Amino acid sequence: MRNKVLICLILAIISQVIPLAYAEKSNDKGIDKLIVGTTAQISDINIKDIGFGNIRWELIDCGLVKFNSAGDIVPALAKTWDTDDLKKWTFHLRDDAFWHDGTPVTAKDIQFTIDYARKTNPSSGSLYADVQSVEVPDDRTVVIDLTNPDYNFLTTIEVMSPLPEHIFENVEDPSKFNDKEATIGCGPYVFESFDKAAGILTLKAFDKFWNGTPAIDTIEFKLFKNPDAMMLALQKGEIDVTYTYGKGIEYFYVPQLLKTDDIEIMQEKDGSITGVLWINTAKEPYDNKDFRHALSYAINYDELKDLFTAGYGTIPDAGFITDGMLYHTDTRELSYDVNHSKSLLDGAGFIDIDGDDIREASDGAKLEPELLVSSSSPDRIRAAEMLEKYFEDVGIGIKIKTVDTNTFGNTMDIEKTFDMALSGTTVWGMIMGAGYGSGYIDTRYYGWSMVDDPKYQSIVDRLKLTQDKDERKELAAEIQEYYSEELPQIALYSMDVIQPINTKYEGWEYNVVYGLMNYDTLFNLHEA
Repeated sequence: MRNKVLICLILAIISQVIPLAYAEKSNDKGIDKLIVGTTAQISDINIKDIGFGNIRWELIDCGLVKFNSAGDIVPALAKTWDTDDLKKWTFHLRDDAFWHDGTPVTAKDIQFTIDYARKTNPSSGSLYADVQSVEVPDDRTVVIDLTNPDYNFLTTIEVMSPLPEHIFENVEDPSKFNDKEATIGCGPYVFESFDKAAGILTLKAFDKFWNGTPAIDTIEFKLFKNPDAMMLALQKGEIDVTYTYGKGIEYFYVPQLLKTDDIEIMQEKDGSITGVLWINTAKEPYDNKDFRHALSYAINYDELKDLFTAGYGTIPDAGFITDGMLYHTDTRELSYDVNHSKSLLDGAGFIDIDGDDIREASDGAKLEPELLVSSSSPDRIRAAEMLEKYFEDVGIGIKIKTVDTNTFGNTMDIEKTFDMALSGTTVWGMIMGAGYGSGYIDTRYYGWSMVDDPKYQSIVDRLKLTQDKDERKELAAEIQEYYSEELPQIALYSMDVIQPINTKYEGWEYNVVYGLMNYDTLFNLHEA
């Protein structure tokens, strides 16, 4: 039920004063060093590096607001905030926040961050497209005026990583700024070093952090090229715990880990989807609804679930939203029907003209779409190979393109050159924008499905405007029916989060947005 509470609280919370919900360090035993294994791929320490950016967002930076482990949006840099009309939001900053070089954090830094992101980051529109102006009446007040009212603005702005104006004001290209100064944030941990050759990133606790000094003095991230090597290191005791942004580990590692001393498994439900076939609806023939439905009927969902979740997962319905999210509505089940898939393809004009078992379009072009997948997940690569087999059975010749994490992110977020892609969602991704997956789907946000249909965007806009629970419930049902009918993306399977923990330590807390690396863990972990 935790995920239902998460979504409910996020969508319900518009408050002028919310008490701080993070516990300060509650023990004096502390931990000298925690070694964390990760498959994140870090090329350098600039703010544009995706692998480093995820770790930075959770540990080095601190935004205006955060999610706590119960799912509440709680104060961070902003002690309080208020809005009368959901359009003008006023944030009141704390006066005890400092950058890691000792400089106080001010309202001008927040203003600069938004302006700088718009100037240097092509994907910043996903966060700031509706920001009309940012004013700073004084050093502790930020007034953000939106073009339109937005009920969900706190969720969207939560992902902000503030930048110190005095460091970045003269940096024209942040992707080339790899000095240690580029890592200065205002969060609980300070960047210490990155040994690229050894694959070791080291962070130190920040003793001037507004919430006190974290319980873990040093966090050392050890980078692994693949999950197998990371799991072996965990079993050997070479690392204390594993971390992957937005997800846990694959199910097939569990039996061996359970044989390992000091390792236990946490199993958590959230509102994310593990496997999604993203379809670029802005390109032909993927803009054809019948073609997308044909794809959906070619997929053996039960086989994918059995292969990739081993009893830890479910198959979402065509409405895309999992049954743990607030106002989930039952829509039609996704079903496997090869004959119906072939019939839809025939009706859409895709026929195998030359008898080579690959269909052609009316202009003679082979139906051979490219399927983009990240190399970071062996299971995703295996799932892509299963999709290749399924689609081959109906006359579609998939070409799998495996790329690294950074290339995958740039292709999906910025370049938009893919035909189809296989990936999952995160909880934050599902609730950002207007919620209900709109951040991934609407072109005005990240828009992986590239949907700019006025009918769809009208639903999204109405969700952002209304606070009435009955109306929100109706709109949630409407958006799920849209997904079911149009299929701009296809949910393949969803798996519970499986997270190994080390029983040498107590105080682990799982957060459905941040995973284990959240403030409740950082400030309370101690030796058992």
